[in-house]
Amino acid sequence: MTSTDYENPYRPVPIRIFNRLGRAGLHIGLSDRLDVGALREAAQRKTGLTDFGDDGHLRALNVLVASINSEARLTPTGRQIQQSRLVAALVHRLRIEDLLKRHPEIDDIGLGTIILVTGLQRTGTTLLQRLLNSHPEVRGISGAEALVPVSTADGTERAQRTRQWRAVLAQKTISYLAPEFMAIHPIGHDQAEEDVLLLDLNFMSQSAEAIMHVPSYSRWLEEQDHTQTYHYFRRVLKVLSWQRPGRAWVLKTPHHMEYLDVFGKVFDGATIVQTHRDPRVTLASFCSMVAHGRGIFSDLVDPAEIGQHWCYKTHRMVDVAMQTRAESPAGRFVDVSYYDLTNDPIAEVRRICGLAGIGFDAEAEREAGQYMAANPQNQFGKHEYKLSDFGLSEQIVDEAFSSYREAYAIPFEEAPSQPSSAHDQPTGEAPSGMTREKQTFPGSAIVNAMSAALRDLRDSKNPDLSPVPDDVRIDGKTCLVTGANSGVGRAAAVDLARRGGNMILACRPGHVGICDEIKRQSGSETVELIEVDLADLRSVHRCCDQLHERGIRIDIALMNAGLLSRRSRQTPQGYEVMFAVNFLAKRVMIDRWLTDGVIRPSSHPSETPRIVFVASESHRSCDPIDFDRFGAYTEHAMTESMQRYGQSKLTLCTFTTELSRRLNQGESIDVAVHALCPGGVATNIARESPTLLKPIISPVLRLFFQSPEKAIGPVVYLCCAEEAGSSTGMYLHMMHRKQVSPPASDPENGTKLWEASEALVAESSEFR
Repeated sequence: MTSTDYENPYRPVPIRIFNRLGRAGLHIGLSDRLDVGALREAAQRKTGLTDFGDDGHLRALNVLVASINSEARLTPTGRQIQQSRLVAALVHRLRIEDLLKRHPEIDDIGLGTIILVTGLQRTGTTLLQRLLNSHPEVRGISGAEALVPVSTADGTERAQRTRQWRAVLAQKTISYLAPEFMAIHPIGHDQAEEDVLLLDLNFMSQSAEAIMHVPSYSRWLEEQDHTQTYHYFRRVLKVLSWQRPGRAWVLKTPHHMEYLDVFGKVFDGATIVQTHRDPRVTLASFCSMVAHGRGIFSDLVDPAEIGQHWCYKTHRMVDVAMQTRAESPAGRFVDVSYYDLTNDPIAEVRRICGLAGIGFDAEAEREAGQYMAANPQNQFGKHEYKLSDFGLSEQIVDEAFSSYREAYAIPFEEAPSQPSSAHDQPTGEAPSGMTREKQTFPGSAIVNAMSAALRDLRDSKNPDLSPVPDDVRIDGKTCLVTGANSGVGRAAAVDLARRGGNMILACRPGHVGICDEIKRQSGSETVELIEVDLADLRSVHRCCDQLHERGIRIDIALMNAGLLSRRSRQTPQGYEVMFAVNFLAKRVMIDRWLTDGVIRPSSHPSETPRIVFVASESHRSCDPIDFDRFGAYTEHAMTESMQRYGQSKLTLCTFTTELSRRLNQGESIDVAVHALCPGGVATNIARESPTLLKPIISPVLRLFFQSPEKAIGPVVYLCCAEEAGSSTGMYLHMMHRKQVSPPASDPENGTKLWEASEALVAESSEFR
């Protein structure tokens, strides 16, 4: 069973001694920094060659080395290993260039049929790759070839022995430095290995950020054009094919998910296989793998940083891949469920071979069966991991990957080492490791809600209001958007930034890359992130403290973040999570901002601050607010989720009406307070719906609902239109003016709600 003490990596005694000696050397003037010039000179000395090729690799190497020197915090052992890896990559480049000059016919080699296996890490890509590699007509890249693409030894047999010896040495080194790593990712010199090791020859791959803390390199890598890297990768494959021909190739690495557009152009006609598994499990597993890997090279392993970085990174990977797939011709991609793969691996391999035009006869089936028998799961030990070890939660992961889960109908899997509470236990027979959804899930409620939204969209012609023109500016105004990491909040943040707003993105932890993304999309540099978890009042108060201490004045507050939970969950302060996120956190924020002067009433029309709440038409069809049990936690099952969601939105609409009334007593408008329902939006409303409903709900969302970019008309109107700054109490349903429901506009209900919630706000002060 693998260790979860990530902050204290295992160290053999000789390695501890070496590290102490290395640190002592710093006191006598020895350098612990890598130098690109020295690395190149070392490679040239080893080979007697000088031509590394001219494809941009030197710039990438400089960025990588600078990031390692300033951020990676390597031990002396870690530094030595990285230096050896980089020199080895340069050596291989020299030898590849030399071989291509001596044998120009290599460039004319055809690679034949290509199958690419990709998908998020820990989704079965290695199993599928090695099963395909067992096919007599399919060849992968062996671990030996990935480590030594071109050998110096004369003769094919001697070259192969040299490669095998170096691969075995590398395997034994990893086993010695990190014995538990084999339980996480078994390594074999004669097994098919990830071709990301060949992308390392261009110093443009995810390998570095998977084994070291190199955030500046990671950010730089995302901004580059990888076309040249993939062309070089293709040439290296031809070099390998020249040495060991094959009719078909199986390639594999999750790295390709970010660059499927480039891969598809360079490897035209390739069959691309994407594997899918519950992100809750895959992210926890991969973060554990990264933590164990980083522990080989550094004494400073930060699990929370790993969780934050890879939650963002993998979210980016699936988003980019989904965009590429949406723009690609039909039939290019093959989807494989991890659960289908583990249930009947031979059937999945046969299906893929058929789609790729490769026969799958009795011999191929026999070879695949022998591989499965020789490589049972957990043969090197059981891998232990859980999200909380990395500062993550199921809610964070569900929010980040909701669109991905919906698009591919990925079920929720019970993660290892995380015992379920009683109401989460599966009933009856279900696939191994998975929980069956309860039959009492309110499918009818969700379908009814979606049907109503579809009717709204159908009847949305002839709107009362026109969209705000693009030339309407809000230059210099400070805009805070909650939940700006996805959906309507993100689309609105991009639009407001384009119009000149100074943006503050108030998002849950785990979205560190959202600022850069919104900057790129909007062309604005005045975008910053403040982390806040609306389900935790301590986090809410910390956010408010930060704004107050910095003297920030908010001109436009877009209170967008919301949650639809399939069953009751308690927040750290004991509230039901939908009540907390959809209402109470916003109530506390507004109270703090008004008290602290973060929002300052003004009677001057051009300076009137605006508070805009994203509500829902569901507030019209729920039970009244129960003031006798206001704020009290009550268990509810899935059958009541839509009703409870509507109640939280009714509470929000009632508060909006009362807040507008209290802040604007006279004739002038001191603070403009508005609310809206954007209508049916293709976001994550079905992320916790049952598996049986996903094939219905997900296509409807994608095909018939508005994109977030098209749904933000009412949001932008209330935030930017002149009318919305000189009035208060507006409620828009899409671009139609409406009145909130009678209970939400009733002054008596408003007073009751104000007083009841004021008591909860006062209680929350103990969490400051």
